[in-house]
Amino acid sequence: MNVSKDEAVRSEIIYQAQKLFQQFGLKKTTMDEIAAACGKAKSTLYHYFTSKEEVFDAVIEIELTKLRKIVKDKVEEQKTITGKLKTYMIEFQKGTLSMANVYRIVNNVSYDKKASKERFVRMMEFEKSYVLRIMEDAYDSGECRSIDKEDLPLMAELLLAGFYGTVKYLIEKDDKYDQQKLERIAEIFTSKLFE
Repeated sequence: MNVSKDEAVRSEIIYQAQKLFQQFGLKKTTMDEIAAACGKAKSTLYHYFTSKEEVFDAVIEIELTKLRKIVKDKVEEQKTITGKLKTYMIEFQKGTLSMANVYRIVNNVSYDKKASKERFVRMMEFEKSYVLRIMEDAYDSGECRSIDKEDLPLMAELLLAGFYGTVKYLIEKDDKYDQQKLERIAEIFTSKLFE
């Protein structure tokens, strides 16, 4: 696969920025530092990106794409809706915690609250559509007929809001990751919704 010079430069900028954002966050990382890390002039960065925030968005998109592939592969190994949703919740949260930039979006860690909220809403809308597809597939196969089909979008939203609210609370409360507690919470959420 041949990569054009522009694609290679853009990829290098994103790669170097990703490391800087991970280490210092969006607020403390400058375009000068990204340029220096790439060995490029700052004007070169501005040829590809209009702002540091645009670079950050590109980094987030790459991290989310990678995370979503990992999660999707694990979810597809499961046979039941409860298995799929439990796996989704656990794997997405584990991945979020391992990717500092995605973690910042999930937990609204940003100096620009409006932009942070917009990034979070975009991310969660995508996640909601993915969870909804899992639920619709289960409904179509007869696995979760106890729920009206028109209520599935609300169930997807409820599942995500409840789960991510709980996880955020646990992170803020305990300041550590507890795999067993997360698995139990995922089990409770999925088993109670789809009994």
